[in-house]
Amino acid sequence: MKEPIAQPFFLSIPKAAKLCGVSRNTLYTWVRKGAITAYQTPGRTNLIRPVDLVRFMQESGLFIPTGLQDLAQRDEENDRPITGERPNDQRVGLLIADDDETTRKLLVRALDEDYKLFQAETGFEALHVLTLRKEIKIILLDLRMPGRDGVATLEEINTLRPDARVVIITGFADELPEDVVEKGWAVDVLEKPLSLESLKKTLQAIHTSIES
Repeated sequence: MKEPIAQPFFLSIPKAAKLCGVSRNTLYTWVRKGAITAYQTPGRTNLIRPVDLVRFMQESGLFIPTGLQDLAQRDEENDRPITGERPNDQRVGLLIADDDETTRKLLVRALDEDYKLFQAETGFEALHVLTLRKEIKIILLDLRMPGRDGVATLEEINTLRPDARVVIITGFADELPEDVVEKGWAVDVLEKPLSLESLKKTLQAIHTSIES
């Protein structure tokens, strides 16, 4: 059975405007002013999370249709880490970004005790999860994933979350720029098939540097 991965859920500006009962121009104005957080696709299309829209409407004293409330609840449920929340969880957040189910399962079994785990199976989903989860400090990033080139995702991660430490896991290391580690884009590059012993040593060194 495939690991359940929460899929990002977004509303387009026209759809969000229809749900709110306002014009598209009004919603665009709210987005431009920063009243509502919007995410952009590579094609520069603005997308809004239902939970962000509902939060803004609550703060503004606006009526929230039942359909939108249901979408926001579903959206919030998708934000849960794959291993489940633990009371007073102090583990470092770690994102496994890999479209290969076997690799994800292997890493979940190996790392679940020591890290608060999240998953993504596309580059776009990885960026979405990183935006929502500031506790993620380490990213295991595959180079080849559907929808977005791994190097492009790596560059965006360094812009979006420069505080996060990236470890590239790949069977195509020759596709990486030679100076990817020297530039600070990634802490290390580990080739598939992965050695769990090497991976854990790398993660332990990162973990120690984060805590120091």
